[in-house]
Amino acid sequence: MPVSVVFNQIAVNSLNDNSLISTGQNNQPDWSWQGKNNNAAGIPIGFFISASNLNVIVDNDVADTPIYNPSLSNPQPNVQL
Repeated sequence: MPVSVVFNQIAVNSLNDNSLISTGQNNQPDWSWQGKNNNAAGIPIGFFISASNLNVIVDNDVADTPIYNPSLSNPQPNVQL
């Protein structure tokens, strides 16, 4: 038995990297994301007070984001029925 789901409103407070909001039919073949985030003070959750703080990031990477995308040598068909 099919189930019908109806959304009257889609409310979004924030989007992060590699995020998507789509309605209806969508097709994302080989969807990839390359990126890097540095959180020196961690990730604050809830009520957070930090006074007189010092955050230091030491990032000695030679390459921050090595990108490898195999779809260039092995393409995927993009068909939606």
